[in-house]
Amino acid sequence: MKYLYLPKKYDLVVGDTFELFYRGIICLFNPYKYYIHIDCPKGTPYNRYFTFTPKITDVGEYEFKITLFDDDHNIIETASTLLVVNLPKAPHQKLNVLCIGDSLTFNGVWPKEGYRRFTQNDNDLLCLGYHDSLQMIGTCKQELNGEMVGYEGYGSWTWKSFCTNDLVSTNSSVWIEVDHHHLDENDQHSIWQSGNLLWVLESIEEKRLKFKRGSNNFTPTPKIETKFTHVDGGINHDDIEVKAYTFEKTNPFWNSSINDIDFKNYTSVNHFPSIDLVYILLTWNGLYKPYNNDFTHHTDYAKILLRKIHEAYPKAKITLLGIQICSVNGGIAANYGASGPYSDTFGTITSAFNYNKALENLTLEDEFKTYTRYVDTKGQFDSEYNMPSIERAVNLRSNIKEVVGTNGVHPNMNGYLQIGDVFFRALVKDVIDYNK
Repeated sequence: MKYLYLPKKYDLVVGDTFELFYRGIICLFNPYKYYIHIDCPKGTPYNRYFTFTPKITDVGEYEFKITLFDDDHNIIETASTLLVVNLPKAPHQKLNVLCIGDSLTFNGVWPKEGYRRFTQNDNDLLCLGYHDSLQMIGTCKQELNGEMVGYEGYGSWTWKSFCTNDLVSTNSSVWIEVDHHHLDENDQHSIWQSGNLLWVLESIEEKRLKFKRGSNNFTPTPKIETKFTHVDGGINHDDIEVKAYTFEKTNPFWNSSINDIDFKNYTSVNHFPSIDLVYILLTWNGLYKPYNNDFTHHTDYAKILLRKIHEAYPKAKITLLGIQICSVNGGIAANYGASGPYSDTFGTITSAFNYNKALENLTLEDEFKTYTRYVDTKGQFDSEYNMPSIERAVNLRSNIKEVVGTNGVHPNMNGYLQIGDVFFRALVKDVIDYNK
């Protein structure tokens, strides 16, 4: 049985603290059931994670080896990877960076954070201060110190969504505008009703909320009532007063004149100069089957998207960011209950591990290995502490509190920033390679 899931390598940056969390590399519901032994020339192993802050004299490659032992001193499994320490350098020319994703990207936090650490002089963590070295392109925008950070991030989208133009159909989501609401990250995937139709809360902004279709909702352009009422899930249940609504916009890469995705047209109509570096974080959507090891419904469309980018911009380097592991502390139960998609916590965890491996294997195929690579997010993400949670009584007859997860797959703000750290380390490595 395979338990250890390490990528070929991890990117590290001089002066930046790298943390490798065992939850993200050991596919066990309780990874601490075995003794975890780490063997590496650098760094420090703790009970939950390994950490290493490289100095300039540490530039190079180091073997990281992990071994699982049972209580009888028997070796259960051994695996290894390379820790590659990079000395950051500014790009020789200004590079255009495109970030693509789903609900993990729609708020723009991880693209913005990686960009901030690469280009700004902030004192928070390591920031490189390479001003005017990158342009973050995209039709979605977030502001950073007077600059607009672009990206393409849409809740509930998959690889297929970015390869087709069928979202204005029975699958279209709806954005509703509101004057105010009390919803937060603990309410994602809660179920609401408009008229007799069910809607599932997907994305939350200050004045806008995005809902995807519920189980009985298949009308191409359903009527949206003036009020959404709570049905199930979440912690904030007040009615939502609808000010206005619009259905999900179409694929930003779609060219209707040729009825296909077209990245040259995308940059042209949006006045973007080019595409040099691409980062894709997809997809928790569609991992419905527990313990699954067949992801062709994703990888078939992933290949289409990669080919189209490469055809339009042959020099562009494409990095696939793996998905993080889901909540291990009740968030799956809070969102999905005890039946149906995602309700099997360890089955969902296992599918996520297998999906990440499928992504890495895709980038190693002969057709793609020269211009794509895989970066492992799950090992660099603390799924035990960087997922949304609340404190509540351990039972109805006790005042003692325990921490319980409230969201299955969407991080808290610290988790989004941690994905931004993964993006930052990938940027450093990709810029070094692009300079060659």
